[in-house]
Amino acid sequence: MRLVIHIRKIGETPLSYDYQYALSSVIYAKIRCARKDLAARLHASKGFKFYSFSNLILTRPRFTTQGLKFENADLVVSSPDKEFITTFAEGLLSSPSFTLMRRRFIVESLEVMASPQLGNKEVLRTLSPILVRTLREEDGEKKEWELYPSDGKFYDNLHRNLVERYTAFYDEPPLEDIFEVTRILDVKPKRVTIDGTPRRCTHMTFELNASIELMRFAYDAGLGERQGMGFGCVDVVRKRIE
Repeated sequence: MRLVIHIRKIGETPLSYDYQYALSSVIYAKIRCARKDLAARLHASKGFKFYSFSNLILTRPRFTTQGLKFENADLVVSSPDKEFITTFAEGLLSSPSFTLMRRRFIVESLEVMASPQLGNKEVLRTLSPILVRTLREEDGEKKEWELYPSDGKFYDNLHRNLVERYTAFYDEPPLEDIFEVTRILDVKPKRVTIDGTPRRCTHMTFELNASIELMRFAYDAGLGERQGMGFGCVDVVRKRIE
């Protein structure tokens, strides 16, 4: 299930480029506004988060050294959990204004998007960058390392993470475990600061061959890690790409 939120920024003060972490707090606050029990459950959970959200999709942005200047934006929030999306929408409707990094925003409208018909092969593009990590030995110690698509382990971990999250959400593994990135069409490395820590991640457009159940879960719940912090939201590219 997917919700598109149309928002308007109040005032001319630019918004910092590293707003993802703060935006995750806004989403949690709106959930809490509608249902404190669900918010508490999400906050207490140390496991997977079964939702993803996009970067702000800006209308006529101006990129300055101080940050982003814009008036209107869209935010996409997606989840296989209908209760989560419904509760989030209720929170926005009951309190349609919010503060993001000391900048004020107004929710102008909400739109529930119809789920597209998905096939076994789709071209996907990221609405927020994909984060994939691994552990590697360095100076005799295991250290966390963030992967780019140029590393073959990126795709292995992307696949494994999706299956693990699917199994955790549905309490059973997918009937068909088919997942292969068959073509990379565009890659843009990015660094995003989350709670003071810079993370290496990737915006990309790619062709995915997967079982319908994994394709659907990737679309609804996102790809990679840390979806609750604003990573891994994807959309389907319907126009033909050579």
